[in-house]
Amino acid sequence: MKYRVHEIARMTGLESEVIIDHLRDVGEFVRSSASGVEDVVAVKVLEFFGAAGSEPKAQALPAPKPISFTPPTMYTWEANPVPEPRKQEVLDRITALERRFPAAAEHRRMLKGLGSQFVFAKTFRASDGKTLGLALARFSGAIEAAFGITREVMFFYTPYRDLQIRSFTWAKDALASLSRDATPDLVLFHSPDERLTIKLEDWSRLAFTAIPLASGLDPDPISLVRLIRDHVYARDLFYETTPVRGERFFGRKTLLQELRDDVTNQRVSGLFGLRKSGKTSILLQLSELIDSNSSIPVFVDLEVLPSPPSDPTLPLIVEIAARLRAELEKRGIPTHELAPLEADPGIPALKSALQKLLTRLDDAGIKVTLMLDEIEFLTPGDQIDTAEGEFSGVAQVLGILRSMVQSTENFTFLLSGLTNEILENGRLYGRPNPLFSWAKARYIGPFAHSEASELATAVGSRMGIEIEAGALDALYDASGGHAYLYRNLASAVVGDLPVATYRRIMRTSDVLHRLIPWKRSIAGNLDEILGHLERYYPTEAILLEILAESPTEFQSLASTEDKAVHHLISLGLIHESSGQFTSSTLLELR
Repeated sequence: MKYRVHEIARMTGLESEVIIDHLRDVGEFVRSSASGVEDVVAVKVLEFFGAAGSEPKAQALPAPKPISFTPPTMYTWEANPVPEPRKQEVLDRITALERRFPAAAEHRRMLKGLGSQFVFAKTFRASDGKTLGLALARFSGAIEAAFGITREVMFFYTPYRDLQIRSFTWAKDALASLSRDATPDLVLFHSPDERLTIKLEDWSRLAFTAIPLASGLDPDPISLVRLIRDHVYARDLFYETTPVRGERFFGRKTLLQELRDDVTNQRVSGLFGLRKSGKTSILLQLSELIDSNSSIPVFVDLEVLPSPPSDPTLPLIVEIAARLRAELEKRGIPTHELAPLEADPGIPALKSALQKLLTRLDDAGIKVTLMLDEIEFLTPGDQIDTAEGEFSGVAQVLGILRSMVQSTENFTFLLSGLTNEILENGRLYGRPNPLFSWAKARYIGPFAHSEASELATAVGSRMGIEIEAGALDALYDASGGHAYLYRNLASAVVGDLPVATYRRIMRTSDVLHRLIPWKRSIAGNLDEILGHLERYYPTEAILLEILAESPTEFQSLASTEDKAVHHLISLGLIHESSGQFTSSTLLELR
C-alpha cells in the first residue's frame, strides 16, 4: 500500500515541501505532493516527525481500512524475529534474574514486542557482597541490520542507588569474561540511580558505550529502539586519536603476517612510514598476536628519550631494562639478572644481564621480542649527520641486541619509526652501523582500495551507517588511502549525517559536500606529515618539489636516484606506471 506525500503531510501537520525534502534526504524518489511512498516509508516519516504515536484520522487515509501506526511500527522492527529460548535451564536463569531485578522482566517484554529475546542470563555476587545480574539479548534481524549489531548484546543489572564507577568496570569485566560471542563494546546498563544517564555519559568512551536503562524508561518497545539509536548513532568510531588494537584494529593483514614470520624465524626488521600512518598500532596489534606463555613481546616507546644533542644511550638502557622487567614480572617471572643495571646502567652491564636472563628464559622455553618504537629518537634530525657524532653508545647498544639475536634462539627485536636511516647508513655516530644491510626494511604505504572500503563498511555498520559504493570511492580518492586521512574524512562526513532517523546512508554527495571544508581542516596535519618527510628524507623532499615543477626533469633524475625514488614509492608518495611518475593524492592535498 502506498501513501501520497500530501497525505503524510496532513498527518504530521507540516507542509508537503517539508515532507518532500525529508524523503529525498533519506533516498526516496518523490517529485511532488502527489508522489506515493510505501507504507513502511510513510511510517518512518511519521516517526521522524513525532507523529507515529498519534492515531491518524480515517479520512486522511486513501484505503478503506485505516492503518494503525503502532502495529506497523512494531512489525517493522519485528522482521526476522528471534525464537524464544526453550531450554529449561535458560528459562530458569532468566526467571531468577527477573525475580532479583523486576526491571529485567519489563525489558524482556519490550524485547519480545520487537521480535527480540533474552537468550542467556545469570546473577552473581560482586566483591561488596551485592547481587548483580546480566542477560544477553539477541535482537531481531531488522534491528541488527539497522544498527550494525551482529552479536548478542549484554543487559547489565545493578541494585545501586548511588552508582559508582567500579560497577561500570564490573560490567566491562563481566562482558570480557563471557564465553559467549557478545558485542564487545556495547552494553545496556540498569541501575535505580537517578543520575544513571549522566554518569554513564561521563564514563562511556568511544571504545565502550553504555546505554542507560533508567527506571522511568517509556514501556513502549519502540522506546528501546530509540534509546539504542540515540547512542549508537552518537558514536563516531572513525575518529581515533590513539593507537588502535584488538577489535578496533583493521587491515594490514599481509604486513602483520610478514612481521609475525620475522618474529617466529628470529629475523630483525624495521617498520617505516609517514607520520600517522599507523606504525604504533601495527606493533601493538603484533604484540597481541604473538603474546603467549612462551612468547613475550616487550614494547619500548623511545619517545621518552632525550633527543640529540643529548646522548640517549644510558636512558635507552634504563628504558629497555624497565620495560623488560615490567613485562616479565607481570607474568610472575623473576628478573634478578636485571638488578645490576639499576646501579650501573652501562653497556657491559646490559650485555651481561641480557645474556644471563635470556639463557634462563630459554631453559624455560620462553622467547622475548623487543619492539623499539619511534626509532628516530635514536637517530639524528636535520642537524646531525649519522655518519659522524659523539653518541657511539647508541651503535654499541644496537650491536649488543644484534649479538643477542645471533647467540641465542629465544630473542629478536623490531624497529619502527619515520626514518630508515638506521638500517641504510653504513656508519652510525662514527662507528660501523651494526644493523647496516642486516635487518629488513618494511614500509607502510596507503591502504589498498579494497582494504579501505572494508574498513569503512565494517566501522560504519557499527554505527548503523550504510555506505554506498560511490561514497567509498570518494573517500578513497580524496584521502589517497592514507590511514589517518581516510578515517579523518570519514569522521567528518559522519558528523554531517542525520541522527534522527532509522536509516543512515552515506552517499557520494555527502562525501563531496564535506570535501572542501575537510581539506581546510587538515591543512595543519598535512604540513606536519610532510614536514617530517623533509626532515628525515631531505633528498626525497627535493625530488618531490622537482616532480611538482618539472615532471620531465624528475623523469631524468629518477634513473640516478634509485634509493630516493624507492623510498617515495614505498611510502606511497609517488606512483610509477610504465616508467612514468605521478604524485600521490596526499601531495595534491597540500
